[in-house]
Amino acid sequence: MSQQNETVPEVKGEVVGEPSTPSTLVDTLFDIGLAWAEYGVGQGKVALQTSAQTLEKVAKSLSELQERLRKNAA
Repeated sequence: MSQQNETVPEVKGEVVGEPSTPSTLVDTLFDIGLAWAEYGVGQGKVALQTSAQTLEKVAKSLSELQERLRKNAA
């Protein structure tokens, strides 16, 4: 084996135009995950509001039943 001294030319490059923010796969996946989380939280909010309204109706019905039972017992 012989040793040879080789010189490798140095290559320089320059980006021309406006610099842009690179969008990587990780950034894209993070944004998608964030969007789904926001959607899920919104759906959870709606579900809880609906449950609360239903519980209010049930509580009102139970209160009316309680009053009728008191009147019938008297």
